[in-house]
Amino acid sequence: MEKTKPSLIKILLILNLAISTCAAIGVGYLAYNQSTSPDFSEMNPRGGGQMAPGSYQFQPGQDQSDQTQ
Repeated sequence: MEKTKPSLIKILLILNLAISTCAAIGVGYLAYNQSTSPDFSEMNPRGGGQMAPGSYQFQPGQDQSDQTQ
């Protein structure tokens, strides 16, 4: 068991290094893709680049079917 401990530790350290390297590459890839994608303001949403109006609040004494959203 004493001889297998150092080799097991080496294997685990190499495995840890490989997993960390893959994670760093993945994070870099995602950061690069996000930086090259257009912003939401440049995508020209259906509102023509303007924010959608806020939701209307129901007020007492007013029929809810009259409101449009």
